[in-house]
Amino acid sequence: MKNINKYLNMLLIQQKTEILEIALNLKIFKLIQEGVNRVFDISLKIKIDDSKTKILLDSLVFMELLEVKQDKYYVTQFAKEFFICGTSSYCGDVFLHRKQMIENGKKMIKSLLEEDIKLKDNKTAKLWADASKKFLKQEQRNLIAPIALDIIKNLKEFNFINKMLDLGCASGIVGLEITKNHPTLKTTLFDYKEVTDIAKEHIKEYKLEKQVTVLSGDIEKDEIGTNYDLIWCSNIFYFFKNKKEVIEKIYNSLSPNGILVSCHVEIDTKNNLDENSFFYFLSLNLQGKNILKPMELSKIFEEVGFSTINSYTTYKTPMTPSQIHICKK
Repeated sequence: MKNINKYLNMLLIQQKTEILEIALNLKIFKLIQEGVNRVFDISLKIKIDDSKTKILLDSLVFMELLEVKQDKYYVTQFAKEFFICGTSSYCGDVFLHRKQMIENGKKMIKSLLEEDIKLKDNKTAKLWADASKKFLKQEQRNLIAPIALDIIKNLKEFNFINKMLDLGCASGIVGLEITKNHPTLKTTLFDYKEVTDIAKEHIKEYKLEKQVTVLSGDIEKDEIGTNYDLIWCSNIFYFFKNKKEVIEKIYNSLSPNGILVSCHVEIDTKNNLDENSFFYFLSLNLQGKNILKPMELSKIFEEVGFSTINSYTTYKTPMTPSQIHICKK
């Protein structure tokens, strides 16, 4: 028998996200980790009265981000890893940014009730650059780079790769993490100029100026370089009008035995398992950026001439599972 609670419980999700947003903005986890862990003391620090402070803290206990023992609150291991600001593994800005994306998406969803509305495509170079300074840097370093590195280090060709392209690099952290683990690799980070200006700062942070350079432009319009042994790209194909044309450009830019590693979300609208992926990409879909269907990329990879295509799903990517394609020329 079907239960309406699935839909009623959806109403509670917003409360939980609001609580976590407040906690992150108030730096609650850092405060408690530093030893300010009683309700009264926390209340003084965050300037919220005792009763409301306790409600906030108890909410975080139910969310398994805090523990309480003898009236003292402690940060759980998970929250220590991801939500203490100032640490290298902090991902609070990833959460806050994605929450804002969902909030912005509400306006687009309401457009379903309006006729002839023209939705603004706000994926400008400046927005990507601003994101690459903060939340994308966190996301790529702590959530995406470990996945990419694991995939690429397990390629049997890894030790023989000399030249790599991180295509649509954003912060550039994925390419930098891979290069850091390969002492002779020469890497190019490609994105809009506003974005690669940010990536240049990250190259300096990693002290990889001798191994990593940038190339700026529009993937659809400009040259991306040639003779790469490896190209990594993630979540870029949704934005192209002619995906096959871009993939042909990628194919032609590879060396004779080059490898493309693609990481993208593919959504089967008839598969209930893709429910979260569908709703996460809903605002993008409403902008006219069509979601990728299962096998869509595989067919194009085959059509442009890749000799072998190894595909599988990873559930390690944030929020939505992603399809990994390892394509050899």
